[in-house]
Amino acid sequence: MTSTPAAPFRPVETERLDAFVDASFAFAVTLLIIAGAEPLDDFSDLLRALGRIPAFAAGFALVVMFWLGHRGYGRLAPVRDGWSALLSLAIVFMVLIYVFPLRLLTEAGMAYFTGGRLPGRELIGSLDQLRGVYTIYGIGFAALSWLYFLLYRHMLKRGELLGLAEDDRDEAEENRTVWGVITISGLVSAGLAWALPLGQVPWAPGFSYWLIPVGLFFANLMERRRRGRGLLARRVAAGADPAA
Repeated sequence: MTSTPAAPFRPVETERLDAFVDASFAFAVTLLIIAGAEPLDDFSDLLRALGRIPAFAAGFALVVMFWLGHRGYGRLAPVRDGWSALLSLAIVFMVLIYVFPLRLLTEAGMAYFTGGRLPGRELIGSLDQLRGVYTIYGIGFAALSWLYFLLYRHMLKRGELLGLAEDDRDEAEENRTVWGVITISGLVSAGLAWALPLGQVPWAPGFSYWLIPVGLFFANLMERRRRGRGLLARRVAAGADPAA
């Protein structure tokens, strides 16, 4: 009879911190709903409320993306030190602010791409306001992603102290790269909001987020090449045949 491997030891302080972070993300989703909620007086109000579901789904997916990032960190690093706890609390602070421009941009975007069939067109009244929303959202998105980049970088630096297994270092490095690429996408979006004529291409700054998979592809390609060179160097140092 085979025994299952024991789960890594998680101090009580770590469990309490992660529980607080999870509760904060749940509260952020609540804020996302409340921000677009209105009292329902008649059937037309109900239809407008239902029309906000696609925008809520998009915002919910993005909040979940950040929550999964912290959940993955907790799985790889079962122990917290002061710096990782501070970064986790900073993430909580940022995500509770981030939900407000998130709701505004997703709802206005859904209205634009559906030709006004979904509610939200009235939320942004001018190109200057649109530029401001893109800028605020892009900077907030980049700042939140950068905190995750710092979190995973700290894990790699203090891996033994935080309980990072040697077999999990590659995954931690991949996650650090992912959050670095995501950080850049937010900054690119904010920059495009000022560099492009939004009257002609109002969708372009938002489209930059769809290029994240392209950036990840090239980042992972370079990472694999770096690891291949490192493996080759170790084989040469050990006297092994590099072609083996």
